[in-house]
Amino acid sequence: MVAKDVPIMGICLGTQILALALGGDTFKLKYGHRSQNQPALNLETNRCYITTQNHGYSVSLDSLNETALEAWFINANDKTVEGIRHKNKPSFALQWHPEASPGPYDTEFLFDEFLKIAGG
Repeated sequence: MVAKDVPIMGICLGTQILALALGGDTFKLKYGHRSQNQPALNLETNRCYITTQNHGYSVSLDSLNETALEAWFINANDKTVEGIRHKNKPSFALQWHPEASPGPYDTEFLFDEFLKIAGG
């Protein structure tokens, strides 16, 4: 679907699936990210968002070098990949739940980002 320019927004496990589908790799985290206070740092803006997460695996940052993906967000605590995006296609994925219920709504803008790349 990525090759056909179908817009994709992966959430949680969708990050790992998108990375694996496009040649990246994943690894098991020692403890996982399981809380409502995981800091996701946007590498483009240097802004940090407090996110809700529940996962035990992460995308290998080094594995992205051989793909058309780039790291977009990293965890400010352990520097693992929290979000990826395609360099040329309308696809991205986030390791957290941007709907943020029941929590803060500070990353709700990512749904607007998806609508923008999807042409909506």
